[in-house]
Formats: sequence, structure tokens, C-alpha cells
Amino acid sequence: AGDMEVLHAHMDVARYCAKCTTKEMALSAYEEVVALPKLSIGKKLDAYLEMTRVCSFWGDWKSMNETLTKAAKVIGKGGDWDRRNRLKAYQAMSYLCSRDLKSASTLLVEGIATFSCAELCEYSEFIMYAIVTNLLYLKRTEVKKSIIDGSEILQVSKDIPVVMQLANTLYECDYKAYLHTLVDLQPHLVANRYLQPHAGYILRELHVLAFQQFLDSYQSVTLESMATSFGVGVEFLDLQLSRFIAAGRLTAKIDKYGGVVETNRPDWKNARYQEMIQKGDLLLNRIQKLGRVVDL
Repeated sequence: AGDMEVLHAHMDVARYCAKCTTKEMALSAYEEVVALPKLSIGKKLDAYLEMTRVCSFWGDWKSMNETLTKAAKVIGKGGDWDRRNRLKAYQAMSYLCSRDLKSASTLLVEGIATFSCAELCEYSEFIMYAIVTNLLYLKRTEVKKSIIDGSEILQVSKDIPVVMQLANTLYECDYKAYLHTLVDLQPHLVANRYLQPHAGYILRELHVLAFQQFLDSYQSVTLESMATSFGVGVEFLDLQLSRFIAAGRLTAKIDKYGGVVETNRPDWKNARYQEMIQKGDLLLNRIQKLGRVVDL
């Protein structure tokens, strides 16, 4: 048999193992494919991506990341643009599953225009992942440009009304509607195989995002006024803010007697100066130690 026939036979065995046997047997079968002589970069990458899906199915995120690292090294030697774009989509999903939402957000928004991985998820689902993650890290102006007015996103906006409403209410500072939308979003997160393990974390981060955006507009604001804006009770808001402030997620303090929330905006310039001084001292100490070694 020729090289292509041998390759097809090994791939058929690997795919059968992926469907009917254990994770270990499936990965071992794919390793045999990768080890074949005269295997092209494209075919090797295809095998690694299928291995990644096996790891994803079994929830083995560590092996998934290791396999994608191997795939990235392979594609560094060559490979067409379609496979490069597919690899980025797989890496984005890997970051998402590992709860590295910041890294995932960048690759997800970059992959919207070139998405071709229907075997991973539907296009509308991929857009949902991109919106939810990028809301947490993009600046407000970028949210408008990349998400709300994004041409590719607008094409599927009817399929994902909840996440579109989430982005719009946050951008328009309609915090009461935003919290109601979070309630509607929760069942979608829980029902999604990639987001379900992180549903609580994502909802908590989206709450922090709204509170921080609201407080950035004020030096101080009454709890009653803020509670009215969010459409919640004062006691509930006080409890939520207290948790996030104690965890260091919000730069504010609550004057319970006066019923006021005061913001403490950090002095970034002074903090960077102090950090530079500390790093400079460490560098000088290392140079002095190195100087003593050289003198000896």
C-alpha cells in the first residue's frame, strides 16, 4: 500500500478508537498517526487537532494544552492559513476551558472573521463566547466598535439576543436591565458544555464589571441611589459590594453610618514609580553580588 493508503487506514483506526474506546487508546492511535514517516505538516496538524477534541471530550484540559503546544510548534514550520486560523480557534477554546478568559478573549475576537471550526461549536456559539469574554476586558469604546457595531456579530445577533442585550445594556449604562439580562444569561451558561464549569465565575465577574463601571463615574454615591440604578434593595447591594470590596475587586469603601459608597481611585503613576524603585534596588543588589563574585 502507498503512503496515503497507510495514512487513511491509521486515521480510520484512530477515529474509531476516539468514538468507541478509552481516551488513552484514542490518543495512542493518534500518536501512531503523527509518528508516520513522510507525513505532511498539514496532515500532522489535522491529527493534533483531532487529538485535542478527544481531550476536550474527556475534560482533560492539561493534555489538551500540551497537544496544542505541539501543534503550534508544527505549524511554526509551515502550514496554510486555514489550518492556522483553525489552530487559533482551538487555542481560544482551550483557554476558555482552562478559565484563562483574557487570553481566550483576544483569540476569540480575532477568530470571528475566519471561523471555520464547525466541529467545535456553531458560529453563533463562538460569537457568544467572544462577546461574554471580551466584555470583561475591552474598554467601553472598543466594546462599541468590536462587539455592538461589529458586522460579523450583527449578522447573527438574532440568534444570540441575550448576550447582545447584555452588551447593549452595559454600554448604555442601563444597569437595571443589565442585571435582569444576567438572570436570563445564567441558563445559557449552565447549559453550555464549555461554559458550565465557569458559569458562577463569569456571572461574578460580570457583576463586578457593572459595579466598577458605575462607581468610576462618582467620587461618592449613596447606597440608595446606586440601589435604585441597579433595581435592587439597599441591603442586597450592601452585601454584594462588601464581598467584592473585601476581596479587593472594587476600589471603594462603604460608610455604613452615612449610607454612602466612596471610591478610592488608585494612583497608578505613583504605584508604577514605587514599583520601578523596588525593581531598581533589586537590580543594583544583584549587580553588587555579581561584582563580588567577579573580584574573587
